[in-house]
Amino acid sequence: MKNKDYIPTNIYDIAAVERLKHLPFESVKQDVPALLEWLQDTHWDVAEGIAKYLVPHVNEITKELLFILNSNDGMWKYFVIYNLIARSQHELDPVLIETLRRIAEYPSGIDTEDAVDEAAKDILMNESLCG
Repeated sequence: MKNKDYIPTNIYDIAAVERLKHLPFESVKQDVPALLEWLQDTHWDVAEGIAKYLVPHVNEITKELLFILNSNDGMWKYFVIYNLIARSQHELDPVLIETLRRIAEYPSGIDTEDAVDEAAKDILMNESLCG
């Protein structure tokens, strides 16, 4: 089994994030769900480095992002929208745009409580991301 020392073991495992930065995306793609778990709270030391690593690959991890955006974890959605999706330098996958539109127009109670609907609206107003 391959050593996956690029996946943090705790919120302070900056060494794992440093190893991650030097790896090609294709070699860690299967571990994106595990990496995204570390974006549940952007106050965690490892969150920023993981987000920066994943930003160029937002459209390649649409399936994993949809899992989060369709979950009941409002804060995770909020953090992923602002710290990952919003930083993309490419127009978003149409499925992501449609999901953000649904959140903005028909938010759940959790989405409203955690301002996920407002985050989605901010992204939708960005023409470089949503056309």
